[in-house]
Amino acid sequence: MIKRHSKADTPVAAAYTARGNFSVSQFTWYLLGAASFIKVTPTSTIDVFRILHDGIPKSAVDHFSQFLDIPMTLMAPLLNMSYKTLIRKKEDEKLEDYVSSHMYEIAATYAMAFGIFQDAGKVTRWFNKENKALNNQKPFDLLNTPTGIKLVTQVLGRLEEGVYS
Repeated sequence: MIKRHSKADTPVAAAYTARGNFSVSQFTWYLLGAASFIKVTPTSTIDVFRILHDGIPKSAVDHFSQFLDIPMTLMAPLLNMSYKTLIRKKEDEKLEDYVSSHMYEIAATYAMAFGIFQDAGKVTRWFNKENKALNNQKPFDLLNTPTGIKLVTQVLGRLEEGVYS
């Protein structure tokens, strides 16, 4: 089980998740620690595509995993990489475009959950609890493929609309 990390309760996280002030896109970039590798937050989908196509640095994975207290031993399989390959990469080394895109989609899924639950502990519990709408699988376990991410975001979308899922 993944534990809640104290960074998720920082004033910055609270500001991002404050009702009426939340942007999934901005919080996604925050989860990836984008301030350290992009100068201006992307404003369009094509901007996001360009950044991901060029590759995000491995430090983005590090930031995400530290923020949510997800060990790299669990991050590597989510990114369809071996643990050794992931930890061998230097912090500023860019990930391949597919891995960058996949990492972004995982972060966006978590950002969506933060927008719904407004609490790091609730987000962590939701991702680590079996979900009937996902055939009794844990949402976290489905994040290793684009299709799995889509299933998880569909359930989150239903929750956002107030539909029991």
